[in-house]
Amino acid sequence: MIAGMDDAQALQRVVELGARNGRDIKVFDAVHEFTKGGRKPFERLLGTTDYVLELTREREYEKIGFEIQRNNYQDVIIRAPATVEWHRINRKFKDQRIINKFIAPDAIVTLIDAEWSIKRKLDTMVGADPFLLALKERNHTIYEILSWMHEEVSLSEDWARTMNIPHYVLAVTEPAECLYKLVAYPDPWVIYASYSMTYSTPEMRARIDQIIRRLRQYAVVIDPQTIEIGEDYEALSQADKESIYAYTVHRDLHWNVGKVDAVVAIHPYPERPPLSAGMMDELGHARDYMKARYMIFPKGFSPFTTESYIEKGHLFESAEDFFNYLDNVEKRPRYTENLEMQGEMKL
Repeated sequence: MIAGMDDAQALQRVVELGARNGRDIKVFDAVHEFTKGGRKPFERLLGTTDYVLELTREREYEKIGFEIQRNNYQDVIIRAPATVEWHRINRKFKDQRIINKFIAPDAIVTLIDAEWSIKRKLDTMVGADPFLLALKERNHTIYEILSWMHEEVSLSEDWARTMNIPHYVLAVTEPAECLYKLVAYPDPWVIYASYSMTYSTPEMRARIDQIIRRLRQYAVVIDPQTIEIGEDYEALSQADKESIYAYTVHRDLHWNVGKVDAVVAIHPYPERPPLSAGMMDELGHARDYMKARYMIFPKGFSPFTTESYIEKGHLFESAEDFFNYLDNVEKRPRYTENLEMQGEMKL
């Protein structure tokens, strides 16, 4: 509930997208249920014994499961924390057994935000509820915020592994259609878009964005640029820079590449720059994770590229060749619903 900070707004956009397509998506807010709509403040619950807090969570999850079954809801999102930071202790909610028993979800999705964005929102917060104001007063560091996020993702992975269901990590700044597809469609194709973010000119970034936009017609696309490094990065301490760098690499390689079905590497440069070291590392990890790998690379074929990183037949000299392959060889279906919301999709 801190790792995503604005996750409630992100979920509302998913609901609105569903309504535009005639789909009624029901959202349950577990924390709202735990606190009886705020009548039992969350900070008070966190001050009780672990036993009382656990019984409270179990009772409310059971009620949510009963409500879903009684009303035969088909498309449901349950907003629930796996961990909560309180008094500098990361409280872990090991609720997978009770959630699996009464709700039996199809997937676990951890919603995250950039660490600098979370810190800025906490630092500038006014008039918020006492729980968030208490977090603000403790002036948490960048490293602590990144650690919260890691704990939330790690425990969510445990939940999903126990239930034998997929686990994904999405930024709240991803278009609403990403989470919408995970809610509305069984077993969607999930891919990670890999490309150079260091050398790309505005012209090339626009070309990459066009390919990603087109790719969204076929898949849930995780786009690394939805979590960018903050504008004040250079002014940070060396320790904060090292933490952000380490977590950025870890997020892309393990939270993203390690969980998707495929990686699509986009390198539309006919000349320089050379292949991105980060992109090649992502492809190498995708190979080790046994994920499908595709690459758009105008410079042509290379035995090093094809044998070490890209599967045979998955290296394309143009975006058109790649999409023709998806249409005519793999026969990938396209989404026919209107999945764009104003201001979200890149042009």
